[in-house]
Amino acid sequence: MGDWFQTVSDRDATESESQELGAAIHQWLVDEGIVSSDATDCVPGSDIGYPPGPNYQKATGESDDHLLKLATNGLDVITKRSVFHSGQGGFELICSACSDRFEAPNGWGDAVSQWYENKGPGIMACPHCGGRQPINEWKHDPPWGFANLGFEFWNWPPLSDDFVQTIGERLGHRVVLVSGKL
Repeated sequence: MGDWFQTVSDRDATESESQELGAAIHQWLVDEGIVSSDATDCVPGSDIGYPPGPNYQKATGESDDHLLKLATNGLDVITKRSVFHSGQGGFELICSACSDRFEAPNGWGDAVSQWYENKGPGIMACPHCGGRQPINEWKHDPPWGFANLGFEFWNWPPLSDDFVQTIGERLGHRVVLVSGKL
């Protein structure tokens, strides 16, 4: 069976601002009734999660009585350097310069490690056009997020595009929605 997650990943938040931005979005979600202000153990691998609030359907556009009965059903606000991905096998990279699609080339893992370990932007060159971009600027299919801030919703119905866009607007940053199943 497994658990399903969706992470709204902030592509632009710096490490120094991730705590403050995470707290601001969390408070907005509480104020809107989308999540509860009471922390519980409703997310895997973390002591602190926030279960759905009475208006959680503002994020999804639909009600789901099953969600409210699950033990794993909360929001985890992640404020540390993270690589968010689906956890499911293969993916393709898409060059933002030439739109060529390809499997991860040699050096991709090194670029990811460099970015994750905060040793640089993880520059990678497109094998087709030679265009060089930091790893967090590359498009991935399915999407990946390289970020210092993420909002991970566990077992919720699909988040609406409007909700994801609103989070990005409130942050003033580019966001990417990453989803997968454990």
